[in-house]
Amino acid sequence: MNPIARFLAIGSFVFASLMTVLPAMGGETSGLDRLGAAKETAQIHGGPVPIAKLGVVSPTSGSLLPFTVGQPLIQGAVPAKWGIVADVPEFQCVIKNRWPDGSAKFAICSGRVDMVAGKFRSLQLSSSPVSASSVLSTGVLKAAGMTASVQFGAFGTARWSVLDWDRPFQQWVAGPQMSSWIYRKPIGPDPHLVAWLEVRAYKGGHIEVLPWVENGYLTVPGPNEKSGIATFTLGGTERFSRPLTLLNHQRVVLAEGSALTHWLYADPQVTPRHDVKYFMATRLVPNYQANTHSRSRIFDRLVTTYEPLAVANHAPGMGMAGYHSSIGLLPEWDVAYLSSGADPRAYAAVLVNGYAAGRYGIHYRDERTNRPLSFASHPNLVMSYGSGVSDIGTSSSNQVTPVPSGATPPRFATSHHPSLGYMAYLVTGWNYFMEENQFVATTNYLKQGDTNRQKSRGVMLSYSAALTPRGAAWAERSLAQAAAITPDDDPLHAQFSASVDANIEYYHGHYVAKSHNPLGLVQPYGSFNPNIPLKFQIWMDDFFTASFGYLKDLEVHSAALQSKLDAFLAWKYRAVVGRLGGSGVAEFAYPYAAQYTVNYAPSGRVDWAGGEGPWYSSWGAVARSMEIPTNGEPGSALAVGYPNDPTSYWGNLAPALAYAVDHNAKGGKRAWLLMTSASNYPALAVRFDDAPVWSVWPHTVPK
Repeated sequence: MNPIARFLAIGSFVFASLMTVLPAMGGETSGLDRLGAAKETAQIHGGPVPIAKLGVVSPTSGSLLPFTVGQPLIQGAVPAKWGIVADVPEFQCVIKNRWPDGSAKFAICSGRVDMVAGKFRSLQLSSSPVSASSVLSTGVLKAAGMTASVQFGAFGTARWSVLDWDRPFQQWVAGPQMSSWIYRKPIGPDPHLVAWLEVRAYKGGHIEVLPWVENGYLTVPGPNEKSGIATFTLGGTERFSRPLTLLNHQRVVLAEGSALTHWLYADPQVTPRHDVKYFMATRLVPNYQANTHSRSRIFDRLVTTYEPLAVANHAPGMGMAGYHSSIGLLPEWDVAYLSSGADPRAYAAVLVNGYAAGRYGIHYRDERTNRPLSFASHPNLVMSYGSGVSDIGTSSSNQVTPVPSGATPPRFATSHHPSLGYMAYLVTGWNYFMEENQFVATTNYLKQGDTNRQKSRGVMLSYSAALTPRGAAWAERSLAQAAAITPDDDPLHAQFSASVDANIEYYHGHYVAKSHNPLGLVQPYGSFNPNIPLKFQIWMDDFFTASFGYLKDLEVHSAALQSKLDAFLAWKYRAVVGRLGGSGVAEFAYPYAAQYTVNYAPSGRVDWAGGEGPWYSSWGAVARSMEIPTNGEPGSALAVGYPNDPTSYWGNLAPALAYAVDHNAKGGKRAWLLMTSASNYPALAVRFDDAPVWSVWPHTVPK
């Protein structure tokens, strides 16, 4: 029996202990083991099985105040055909995604609770068999006499009232405490301008609305910029009005300041506070060691109020050289929520920066489905220039999207793009944020040449100028995230998962199924001098390693490809483990692992396609070619790579190494111990608290 099951079997329901009783270092706990643990505990105790705590807080007191949150779930915690209950009567959870073992992966939870102003209310969430119940219908909206409208200058007005509420574009959530729907209407005769509403109706009559406007379809001719006064009216009262210029393929939420949605009646202002230890233990996000204090300087940097189309915490010029806090498996604003214990300021920053992603010209909605595009429906289509997306490829059949006119949206660079919408969706359950993540994944597909991406398969080549190793890394991350949060019954879920499979097949076939370099390095982009050793930025390769490690944890690939993914990762982890002494003595001294560049091959004339090299035989041979020591004494100080800077190359390699440890890579445990026992590592660890993006820690190692 695994450690969690053993702990539960003795009768403890203490959530904090559930988080600390993790597999022994270097081991993994399967979803089936955790599923067995949950069932065993239910049999022993004959009742609900506690799984997580959830906090809620409001600046105002009130009875039965409504709220909705997203809730990631540990594999096996909520078995198939079970649901989630809480220690309050007015509560529901709608499961959107399941792990491969059938247990719940992600749920949208809603309820109503009595609140005392400024005091956190703690809810105990438990797994339990549940029965079906009645759900709220659109009749709630009609009974409230709700009306809404979106006007955009002289272009026109989209209006909803009475019978319009019976015709949603999509129902998103159906439950007895909260149901939600998505509505859309064109704004006047313009072929691109569309108003959208996401509406949540709660038991008791509370209604919440998230309104936005989009400007740009996939293949409709004539995408261009549009200016006008954007106005949103709800229940006959103007809630938002200001001049806006919406460029091609942008979208903008019609809200501002700290009020990020609109309520038909009084805003209950309920903010959730997830148990971040549990959140990270689900493995839907990395595990961070940073402990960000409430007085941290990070809160001086985070933008917590929304300005439509403003940059917020995003890079002023995506793709500019050097460090930026948006780069990583998750960007700083998302990590801050986890590292600060779910500080409400970080929660606001997550949502604000999720909205701010609308400024990028990446929202290519298919006019035939009104959804993000289907790869299978557009195997040869490639994006044209004009939307601010950089490094676009070509179509073998000259199928390109219509060329936009007007000003160009802010630059979107796949090589530097942050995770967009993913964390905001995980904490809120708003469909708007899920679609943002889907738009990112489809943009990374659409911008590539169709030959490189292998048509509708959506392969991300590390050596393609449209991507580069770091671009392929972040594109793989965004693709896997889209597969992880797109609901299981949505056809796009199968699309994104199939594309993940295609990438596993490609990289396994290219590097593992045939003889290739023994160092675990993927092919970089560019041309190289054939007369000197091939050098390249190794930190880009670390990004790629980490993204594939994260992809494995998300478990969005086909079970039939598990052995190929494991074999590829076993090979890929050599790239980071080998540089940290994990491959043995006389190899590569770990204090020198964090280089800017390393020698990849003895010559720039190297056969990457056939795998024949010439290659260095080992990381020791690389070290000798670079005149780097080959043996580092345990406890030695980390040397090159700015070891006191949490945003440096030591930070860049930490996520890759952490996943190598979690996935039992050969030498991974030894390499991790060498790095973390270095005499100056504690000073680096402390600095992670105020800059936590790279502070990824193995799930299988106690902090």
